[in-house]
Amino acid sequence: MARRDEEHRYSECGDEDCPRFPCRVYKEGYVRGYQEGAAAGYQQGLADGFAEGYAAGLAAGARAGL
Repeated sequence: MARRDEEHRYSECGDEDCPRFPCRVYKEGYVRGYQEGAAAGYQQGLADGFAEGYAAGLAAGARAGL
């Protein structure tokens, strides 16, 4: 029986052509989720106040002497 450190972990598999089902599904879901999340969230986050929050953070840092 393989030790835990020697297991083939799907979340750490670097083989793009790995035949193991968990590896393929993980990679597909990760890529799709990242792309969809970035498309939906990043632009919306910028629109919802990144600039305002960034300016507030700079002002708070300046007040704190940073």
